[in-house]
Order: sequence, then structure tokens, then C-alpha cells
Amino acid sequence: MSAFSAYSNIAYRFLAPAKISSAIDISVTADQCVFTRLFFLFRGVSEEEMGNFITSGEKEANGYNWREVTGWSEFSKDTNHFRVLELSTMEL
Repeated sequence: MSAFSAYSNIAYRFLAPAKISSAIDISVTADQCVFTRLFFLFRGVSEEEMGNFITSGEKEANGYNWREVTGWSEFSKDTNHFRVLELSTMEL
């Protein structure tokens, strides 16, 4: 994540777990397990490129249900469950 500090601006996307599950196979065998996978793609955006992103930003991001996109569940906060958070980032 320290790669973010190299940029004043970034463009990013979260990939849904279903889109990466065949490429990154992992399983957890535990009773009461909550497994959350976050795969984050990003790239630095120069000041010259910012015009290409004029319709993107916080307003566009707020139009998504990020819990649905990433497969997050309320059980992720439940300490009675075995919880796994996998976080992957890739700079493009």
C-alpha cells in the first residue's frame, strides 16, 4: 500500500471475488468461517490525465454497493466466527 504515496491521484477498482476465484484458489476449513476477499487494482493518474476522469470520483464510487461488490457480510464483524480477510493489491 505504500505505493499509493508515490501518486497525488489514483484510479482504482475492486474486483468481485467471483472474478478472481478461478485464478486464486484458496479454501478455509473451519466451522463458522467468514472469508472475505478484496482484490484492488490501481494506477497512478497524472495531472494531465485527470481530465479523463472528470466523471469519476467520489460521486461515482458512492453509486456502488461496495459490500455487495466485495462480498462483505455482517458476519465479518462477529467475533464468534473465524474470520479471514484476504487483501490483494495490484498496481497497473
